[in-house]
Amino acid sequence: MARPPVRGLLTLAFLARTTAAVLPVTLLLALAESHGYARAALVGGGYTFVIALCAPLRGRLLDRYGAHRALTRLGAATALLLGLVACSVEFRWPWWTTLPLVVTAGLASPPLNAALRSSWRRLAADEAQLKAVHSADSVLEEAGFVLAPLTAGAAITLLGPRHAYETAAAAFVAVTALYLAAARRHHLGTTRPAPAEPGPARVGPRSRRWLGPLATPGTTAILLPLSVMGCVFGGTGVLVPAYTQSQHATVWLGPLLAAVSTGGVIGGILYAMIDWKAGLWRTYRLLTLGFTLPAMLLFLARPLWLLAALLLLAGLFVTPLFINAFLLIDATATDDTRVEANTWVGASTDITGGVTAVVIGALVQHQRWDTALLTLTCCATVGALGALLAPGRRPAAPPTSLPAARPGRAAAPGPAKTPAAEPRP
Repeated sequence: MARPPVRGLLTLAFLARTTAAVLPVTLLLALAESHGYARAALVGGGYTFVIALCAPLRGRLLDRYGAHRALTRLGAATALLLGLVACSVEFRWPWWTTLPLVVTAGLASPPLNAALRSSWRRLAADEAQLKAVHSADSVLEEAGFVLAPLTAGAAITLLGPRHAYETAAAAFVAVTALYLAAARRHHLGTTRPAPAEPGPARVGPRSRRWLGPLATPGTTAILLPLSVMGCVFGGTGVLVPAYTQSQHATVWLGPLLAAVSTGGVIGGILYAMIDWKAGLWRTYRLLTLGFTLPAMLLFLARPLWLLAALLLLAGLFVTPLFINAFLLIDATATDDTRVEANTWVGASTDITGGVTAVVIGALVQHQRWDTALLTLTCCATVGALGALLAPGRRPAAPPTSLPAARPGRAAAPGPAKTPAAEPRP
């Protein structure tokens, strides 16, 4: 994991994710300043929903038509559209003109993170290093989400919401340009077509064409806990800024938004250090319960200190859940759907998060705080019940290609396995 290409790619990914995470918070407050929270949440939730829903489609473009050309064109379109969104914020255009610009920017956003994660198997030396790289990647992502709300809070305090968003958009475009250059240099998102697998487990051509990795056995079981996570955090992303403002406690904004990711950094480090014996699938179910149990108490979280504590406790399981999900995706996805499969990990959280953000935005517009918190509690309860009632055995994963032996490194004898591909107890 200490190889220079890995270090450089992790650094760029960290910067890109951090600046991207500043954008929604600053956009929400900038639009709320002019149009109110209900319309601001509609725009922000629509952006989140569209960027998540279309991320797998963009990943499919990379899988089928090549990464470099698609990433470059999508990146250029995103830069142009974000510039127009910044203009709409600065000159206070009507919210219904900002909405299509934000949505189109989401449609054009290049799936650089999915391209990176789909390439770790090629860049890693073996399965142990693959887990280490995925763990470091997810921990750094959560560290960025700790830094992002603190940066957003400071920028809003110093510059005001409108100028804070404009600054964040400019920084995001600059970092994305560097990320695109690195993606071209290291051929991120470039995979080999997987050979057809004989036998009854093979996915039919029609379902494969339309569903892609969702047609692979076990994929939906991976995505369901992440969808519940998206509901909870999509809602709190709108609730927290509105609630702190209503309580005249904006000093709590940064710490509250950073609480989840602070827990995620701690939990991710602990997860990487522990040698789990339960197997990836069983561990995944236990982590889902660990995340949902604190979130089920959100209906009590009117005091800001209790809200921060519950978000921190739930956040301890966020990064381990993502690490587990990426390892399971890596074991189940075939090479011809690998980029798209990785996009579904983030998309499953963002789709439900976008829907919940709109619902919570409508509630907080009328200051129905108890109803908003109870809604989030219900979402977490559904996730806990799903984890408890889920079957103990998952469908066997299809075989995946292994990284080719590099020059000077002897290939290990015999077929290598990933933990998720072994029979589950």
